[in-house]
Amino acid sequence: MKQLKKILITYQNIVFPLTCACCGSSTSEQNCYLCEWCKLDRFEKAGTDPGSFLPERIRFFFSMWYFDKGGYLQKLLHDLKYHHLKGVGVELGECLGRAFLNNLDSSIREEFALVKPLLVPVPLYKSRQRKRGYNQARAMAEGVARVTSWPVSREGLIIRKKNTKTQTGLNSHERENNLSGAFEVTDSAELQDKFLILIDDVFTTGSTTFEVAKTVLNDEEKAGILTVAKA
Repeated sequence: MKQLKKILITYQNIVFPLTCACCGSSTSEQNCYLCEWCKLDRFEKAGTDPGSFLPERIRFFFSMWYFDKGGYLQKLLHDLKYHHLKGVGVELGECLGRAFLNNLDSSIREEFALVKPLLVPVPLYKSRQRKRGYNQARAMAEGVARVTSWPVSREGLIIRKKNTKTQTGLNSHERENNLSGAFEVTDSAELQDKFLILIDDVFTTGSTTFEVAKTVLNDEEKAGILTVAKA
């Protein structure tokens, strides 16, 4: 069986060679969706924000790269959402998890030792998820989980109950109003005694992740935010 699988993979790579979903270079030897150059060196690294602009209950915000409007990263994230590239999302999540662990502050490590992290992907409205076939934030969370071994919150624990319009083109105040009351927790007991880490693709003004945090946290709990890109 293993030999047959090896033959089939070899045949597949000859007939349909793997190419980087970002730049198009060959990734057949690595058997992955993104080439090493795109994962490590193509994009400007963002990192941890000092937190001056964050709501009080957001303990940290970490983004892997700066968003490049009109560039490779924007196209990659667009394709991830609309061209059924779930595997790219998982691979991006793995990169994000590694980058976060490599930059993890010692004080946060100490908090994680006391309160176990739980990865919480920002949910999509049900009709959008049906259309796309998956939630790109959950695909990324699965990738982060592979690297960190932290669990991902179950599907349906947090739902998006309002079919909000796109945030593109809205200012900060309009984004907040658009998302107000958009999310709901179906079983708050599952979130107790956890350090919640919210996962999303792009951080622009923070209105989406901030609204999720406001929905899931009580007055004493805190959360962190991980995103692939920061606009």
